[in-house]
Amino acid sequence: MMNRLAAPGPSIRARRFHVAGAPLVLAAALFVSMFVSTRVHAEDVTISGSVRDAKTRAPVAGAIVEISDTTGGDRDSVSSDANGLWSFTFKTSLVDGTSAAPDRVDLRQNYPNPFNPSTVIGFTVRTAGRMRIAVHNSLGQLLDEKAAFLTPGGYTIRWSTRGPAGMLFYSIEANGIRATRKMVQLDGGGGGGGGGLGDFALSHSISTLHSLGKVSGAHRITAKRWDYEPDSVTVADGTTADIFLHTVHDQAFVIDLHNDVLEKIMGSGYELGLRHTVNHTDIPRLREGGVDAQLFSVYVPQEHYPDAYAESRRIILAFEDQVARNSGDLGEARKPDEIAGLNGQGKIAGVLLLEGGYAIENSLENLKALEAAGVSAMTITWNDSTPWAVSAGDSRSETVGFSNFGKDVIRTMDSLSIVIDVSHTGIKTIEDILAVTRNPIIASHSGVWSLRHHTRNLTDSQIVSIARRGGVIGVVFYPSFLSYDNHADIQTVIQHIDYIVRLVGVDYVALGSDFDGMNPPARGLEDVSKFPALTLALLQHGYAHA
Repeated sequence: MMNRLAAPGPSIRARRFHVAGAPLVLAAALFVSMFVSTRVHAEDVTISGSVRDAKTRAPVAGAIVEISDTTGGDRDSVSSDANGLWSFTFKTSLVDGTSAAPDRVDLRQNYPNPFNPSTVIGFTVRTAGRMRIAVHNSLGQLLDEKAAFLTPGGYTIRWSTRGPAGMLFYSIEANGIRATRKMVQLDGGGGGGGGGLGDFALSHSISTLHSLGKVSGAHRITAKRWDYEPDSVTVADGTTADIFLHTVHDQAFVIDLHNDVLEKIMGSGYELGLRHTVNHTDIPRLREGGVDAQLFSVYVPQEHYPDAYAESRRIILAFEDQVARNSGDLGEARKPDEIAGLNGQGKIAGVLLLEGGYAIENSLENLKALEAAGVSAMTITWNDSTPWAVSAGDSRSETVGFSNFGKDVIRTMDSLSIVIDVSHTGIKTIEDILAVTRNPIIASHSGVWSLRHHTRNLTDSQIVSIARRGGVIGVVFYPSFLSYDNHADIQTVIQHIDYIVRLVGVDYVALGSDFDGMNPPARGLEDVSKFPALTLALLQHGYAHA
């Protein structure tokens, strides 16, 4: 459930860390000094660093940076400045000696991630001892490992591509402590024993100085801001801590339920892999928008209605050609696990949605053939009714729904696990669909009737009925569906999202932009690269990430 965000509070006033010496302790220290050289002194220690965006490397201003003693003692915080920089100084009393820091190992996220052809893994070892690092694939198979005796300090080790592309898991184990993280290898390689782990490289040593009664020499640094996911590193005193934060949007799974760019590709030579200044969609802008999965509409214009089935097959072939041309960035998915698999490879998952049941030309065999060709969802009607289903724009919308053949279409879709989409579909037709189907349904690109009386929008009762069956409503960005004056912006889109959330809950609202099926789109959402702006506006509006 979406919750209201608590506004970031003011920075905690900086305190100095003090250790009070005790005469008995000092006497004991003098006694021990006959056998071990010991020296007590006080010093100012400064920890500094920067906070930057992990994707753009731009400085993150106003981030709260928390500094905490690794023993779990004092904690303070400062804020990053306009350049993303921060600094904190504290005073500590130290004793030279041989005692080590607590048994602990800190494993950092590799960078870059996803990667090709190599990435760097960083970690910190608190106590001298034997340390082992291992890399496994998603099947649990060991790809490489390396072990060595390491002294306390920060280390890096390079991983070069080995094995097939996909999700990998790297683990380190030292002094009985184990930590694991995941990374995404974009391309396979390293056949014949090549690739794998490099050599351990020491980035900095950790001082063995410790205070009277608590450890010094290392602090845990955590950076956070309301629109970013928090992240932490552990550093030695007197060193720098550069933290790269991922936005809430970048860490979210982003799926858009409706995009019409395939219509632009047909016969025009439009290439998805190239950045364009026309239309709304291409792969570079999908990447900027952080889109993980996109439902691409297979839409046949009216002039091709007599040949709708064959034209749909041609559009599917054109999509497959774009996938082949851009195989490093885009893949075709027909099932949820295929979407996850493509995302694990760092690719955008493309899912085909047939927009308009007229394309099956009143044939269940055609429906089955289109499913076999890659169609995973179907909009029952477009603006025009079919002989077996009435559309939302039809004057009979409230009174006439399915024919018996229409019910057979729904049963066949259920048997093939084709998702039923009711955007464009008539009121009585939607009622008939819900009476026949056993599965959740979606409205891939619709608005709210109560906010804008338009045949393409859903009434309260329709929204409730879809939600009760476990379906979702993709809120459209089309201005004429959102407002009476045909002008809309991000806040107008949020008004429709808010309405659905208040009516049925956040679990039943989705995004269905209709990019490349409208002109112009809502202000602030000019193309697919602008999805992060909507996430930011939702956070500012009070929604919280899960």
